[in-house]
Amino acid sequence: MLVACAKNDTEVVSVWKDQTKTGKINKVFVLAVVQEPSYRRLVEYGIADSLNATHLRAIPTLDTFPNIDDIDKTVAAKMIKEFGIDSILLIRLVDRKVETTYVSGTSYYDGLYGNRYAGGWYNYYGGGYNRFMTPGYTIENYISTVETAIFDIATDKVLWTTLTTTKGNVVPEAIKDYLLTINKSLAESGLF
Repeated sequence: MLVACAKNDTEVVSVWKDQTKTGKINKVFVLAVVQEPSYRRLVEYGIADSLNATHLRAIPTLDTFPNIDDIDKTVAAKMIKEFGIDSILLIRLVDRKVETTYVSGTSYYDGLYGNRYAGGWYNYYGGGYNRFMTPGYTIENYISTVETAIFDIATDKVLWTTLTTTKGNVVPEAIKDYLLTINKSLAESGLF
């Protein structure tokens, strides 16, 4: 998915696990609460593909529930029973902020070193004329905080939850970075 030397801009802020949970999860619905369908697809299928590689049955909900704004609980319960789902993995954005960083400009001087007044007015003029300055600028970095939680269907309780922060201005790249981190965290959860 990413080149091996890519910088990881997602970090796990916190993890909580229900220590009373025994046994492994067998079938899980993956539901990303994301308005943009293409981003939702990246998240749900990215997690499902990773979990399915471990012989778990993970089902993205995008095809079953294409409208994230209109998930009927009765229909969801029917689908959960039909598919034999024992848990739901929910992903939601809980915060997004902008971090502004100022990068100072640089100066270049192409002229006389030492006494800049040597050589009269024309050399002084030429020294000023040949001085270049690159202005400073600001960079805006978006920092997204995402909560990922697994709910047990039988008890309707949280089994595992984590908060991650991702720095990134290009959403598909930020999602790929999030997936890299969250899939590792899910593998370490001991639930699969």
